[in-house]
Amino acid sequence: MYFTFGISGAFSPAMLQTISSTRQTGSTLKIGVGVKQGPDAFEAVLAAAAMAREDLDGATPNLAIVVTTAPPRGDLTRALRSVFGPVGITGGVTAGLLTEQGFVTEGALVLCVSNAEGGASGVAATNGRRLSDAAQAAARLVLAGWPFRGRYPRGISVAFTGHGSGAASTGFLANWRELMGPKMRTVCGVMTTPTVFGASSGPALASVGCLEAPYLMGLGVAEAGGAPAPDAGALIHGSVDATRTALKWLEGHPARLVLALESAARFRALGADAKSEWAAIREQVHQHNGQGGVCVGWLCDEVAAYGRGVHPVDVPGGLVVAALGDAAREADRLG
Repeated sequence: MYFTFGISGAFSPAMLQTISSTRQTGSTLKIGVGVKQGPDAFEAVLAAAAMAREDLDGATPNLAIVVTTAPPRGDLTRALRSVFGPVGITGGVTAGLLTEQGFVTEGALVLCVSNAEGGASGVAATNGRRLSDAAQAAARLVLAGWPFRGRYPRGISVAFTGHGSGAASTGFLANWRELMGPKMRTVCGVMTTPTVFGASSGPALASVGCLEAPYLMGLGVAEAGGAPAPDAGALIHGSVDATRTALKWLEGHPARLVLALESAARFRALGADAKSEWAAIREQVHQHNGQGGVCVGWLCDEVAAYGRGVHPVDVPGGLVVAALGDAAREADRLG
């Protein structure tokens, strides 16, 4: 089902937001991913969406995450729903994509998720005078679509805020968690352009997509280090440790999805060694899984995360890694 809400008070009456709430049965979390290189972002999105849809092997997608290297021309929501059906959409525009094909500077990444048994999904794109307003409005919208949730929903959220909107931690995460609670693990990136996806009308300051269920989930954070600036080897070692930390929370279960949000400053500091860092992250995922699993990411101006021992503080020159496994009863014991 899809609901359209108007936000009053500090928000523009014309700012209508769309949020989805869906539940389905299934044995595992299914992930579809498509990457298409090319200068036309709209055409790249459509091609990548078709690849991601094929990856799901007939499963119904509940959430689509779309990241492009340029603002697409045309109605992105309508185009994606022509491929996926009535799916919730979130995402934004970045300076570069981290993919199995390497670093992509022109093109699109489309990631679609079909929820595991008992899972729900929700999306919201919101505006306001400040990013803190947009964060709390997004939380209210998502929670309104989960009438059967517990006091605090459990799961994972991926948030996008536009360039210049404010800090990822103090602007978005600190206010988001006030309403969403401590059990919704969240990764947030300030994108390298002002554009985020998902708003039904007008520009948005923030867009977020959520999966609510007792998913096995882990977070890892790598910092840039203090002065003097660390060398590439130290940065790569930190990235590997962050990936291992995120994966260990899955307790030996395979990672269905690993996301890496990397600050553009860290990527620049690595220079020619950025390729080696990305290869090292993917190698950790492949070693953990044996085979299979999706590992992708994108560049951000700032990165931050909350949950699993990670506090909502900005990490200048940092990297955030999130690992997601199937919904499992054991997760109820993990808090």
